[in-house]
Amino acid sequence: MRKINKYNLLCVIAILVSSCKKDFLEVAPKGSLIASKTFEYENMLYGSQSIGFDVPSIILADDAATISTYFNASNLRFQRLFRWESDIYEQEQSASELQDPIKNIYIYNKVINEVMDSQEGSTEYKRSLVAETKASRAYFNMMLVNYYGKPYNSKTATSDLGIPLIKLADVAQTSFTRATVQEVYDSMIGDLKEAIPEVPINVPHRLRMCRAAAEMTLAKIYWFMADYKAALEWINIAKSHLPTSFEHGLYDYNETFLNPSWSVSTGFNNKQDLHVRVSISQWVSSSNNVLLAPWVYKLYSTNDQRLKAFSNTPFQGTGVFPVAGIKRRTGPFGSQVGQGITMPDMELMKAECEARSGLLEQANLTVTNFRKMRMPQSEAVVPPLAKDDLIKFIIDERTREFALFGHRWFDMRRLSSDPLFTDKTYKHVIYDGQTGTEKETFTLDPLRLTLRLPRGVLEANPGMQDNL
Repeated sequence: MRKINKYNLLCVIAILVSSCKKDFLEVAPKGSLIASKTFEYENMLYGSQSIGFDVPSIILADDAATISTYFNASNLRFQRLFRWESDIYEQEQSASELQDPIKNIYIYNKVINEVMDSQEGSTEYKRSLVAETKASRAYFNMMLVNYYGKPYNSKTATSDLGIPLIKLADVAQTSFTRATVQEVYDSMIGDLKEAIPEVPINVPHRLRMCRAAAEMTLAKIYWFMADYKAALEWINIAKSHLPTSFEHGLYDYNETFLNPSWSVSTGFNNKQDLHVRVSISQWVSSSNNVLLAPWVYKLYSTNDQRLKAFSNTPFQGTGVFPVAGIKRRTGPFGSQVGQGITMPDMELMKAECEARSGLLEQANLTVTNFRKMRMPQSEAVVPPLAKDDLIKFIIDERTREFALFGHRWFDMRRLSSDPLFTDKTYKHVIYDGQTGTEKETFTLDPLRLTLRLPRGVLEANPGMQDNL
């Protein structure tokens, strides 16, 4: 296991933090990262975990609710996101959910284009770094296209606008063209299929892209495309390549929550994370802005241990929230609001793909075994269900598992063209801080499943077409 050169890592992070300008998505670094030795390129990969601060998916999802007292005191960005407004940012504002992924893609392009000519290090070592960074680039393109491209629809993907595909680490590049959604998906699949054979099965830390995580990224892309057969195939391949260089698995909440103060390991040692991609969020646990919607609370059974990760007491306040079922998430955290490649996501994706493929007994067993890690066995068992009912049950299980972590937003997008869910209406409710009654209700316009580009980005890139 190679050690991280702390000095070089700090230099990379310092450059990234201090040097950015408004260009496509505001973030092409002004300077350039300087490296000559192979290990210096490798060290760049340890500073590319952020998917943004207070990412929009947390508040855009319909598992979120709010109370007027806190909503009125929140910033304008929060309010606009909660209302599902067309334009979120003022002209001078940056969007970290754009900024951080593009910074990371710049790093990956730097490694991909230069590391083979670096000093020291074997050819095999260099090729493995190229493969890892191609897989990592595909991951962040997947995140970006699921904010700024329309939900994947095979009938319209060849004409729907996606994101620019950036494959150069060129700080002088000023002309960017949005690829179609299909072109973005084809590029991600191409990167991953080319990279996977050379991505190491074992990597030094979950901060890095291991082969199983790359395979799960490919599975997730097919999952977004509703190609559940291909997704299941790659999930099963990934499960056969799980690393042995660090611990991974599911926590048994029946045991861990016996300790009232339990939380997952601090830093980046959450064993449920196979590949760390994280958003630090002040909205979750350290404020009262975003709260669990009452309809989600009703999905939990009585002894579901996940309820212990919520409280009906306001942060730094007294009393209780005035709405039955509204809760504040209090844990378990560790890598806060993780949206990388996780073991819970792997198992629930597997169950859904099995159900959609008609493997109902297998899907039932997968989701039942998962639930046994979240509640007493008597409540965990899923009764035999018809195919459509089992799929809906698994979607509800995803809502229970990932409540207020932003995953629900991506499920809302991908299910928007699914015949089982096309009649679904998504709402946000602001509750009165005194009476607890519904004060304002907002219904999601399907156009707002795709975010518009920030105004500053459009000004810096004349001619770039915005979303409707």
